[in-house]
Amino acid sequence: MDRRLAVGHTAITWPDSRVEDAVKCCASLGFKAFETFGWVLAALEGENRMDIFEKYGIPLVSSYFSLDIVNPGAREAEMAKLENWGRILAGAGGKWATFGGNGVDRRTFNLADCRAYVAGFVNEAAKRLRESGIGLNFHPHTGTPIETAAEIDMFFGDVDTGLVGFAPDVGQIQKGGSDPVEYLKKYLSIVRLVHLKDYSGSVEYGADGKEIDTSGFTCYSPLGKGVVRLEEMLGILEGSAFDGYIMVELDIGKNMPMTAEAATKISRDYLASVGYKF
Repeated sequence: MDRRLAVGHTAITWPDSRVEDAVKCCASLGFKAFETFGWVLAALEGENRMDIFEKYGIPLVSSYFSLDIVNPGAREAEMAKLENWGRILAGAGGKWATFGGNGVDRRTFNLADCRAYVAGFVNEAAKRLRESGIGLNFHPHTGTPIETAAEIDMFFGDVDTGLVGFAPDVGQIQKGGSDPVEYLKKYLSIVRLVHLKDYSGSVEYGADGKEIDTSGFTCYSPLGKGVVRLEEMLGILEGSAFDGYIMVELDIGKNMPMTAEAATKISRDYLASVGYKF
């Protein structure tokens, strides 16, 4: 089966301090693009190390920007952070900001209480990034203001989708209790980049109410080892007008059962088995 889309990888399987190891590994395994966090880019710039992408021959195409999108008191500081990260990303030839909100207390948070502010903040963020040549793609994430199916629908009903694209993380959406295949189809026309992640299939909680990491990868798994219908979603993307990057992702855990390098190779080998070239 011919596959036309380019596959990259994100840096989250490694500690931020080991971003160069992540770049080196992903390049050596044949991934076509790279994504890391905005604060990591700021650190690299401060250390005069932004040349690591050229050094290993893998382009930086996107960066994950996580900001406080619900607190009006933090607005100006967060916008300044956004503009700085966007400047660095654009300077390195990047194209997309994979954008999400900071964590909130999901036991008490209600998006309906601040939906107008959230939409206004994200619209403004997208306008400011566009001035630097960077597109903003929103990324729902467990533990943040946009997690559930109802929140995803509310959010995209409120924002300007001419400015704000969608960067679904298929594992996060499934872990959050929704069907990622349904949401990929529903919002396919505004999908600009995809985080391809597999989910182990269940979440357990301790007596303190905190999630227990049963997989060693915050309840996710290397591609092909979990329950997400990856091939179905890849088929949808390949058969559509989508022309963005598929970015493989696997979250770092406290007790990872293997190295980040070994896990990344498993995901690469899975994708090779379904037709992708590396």
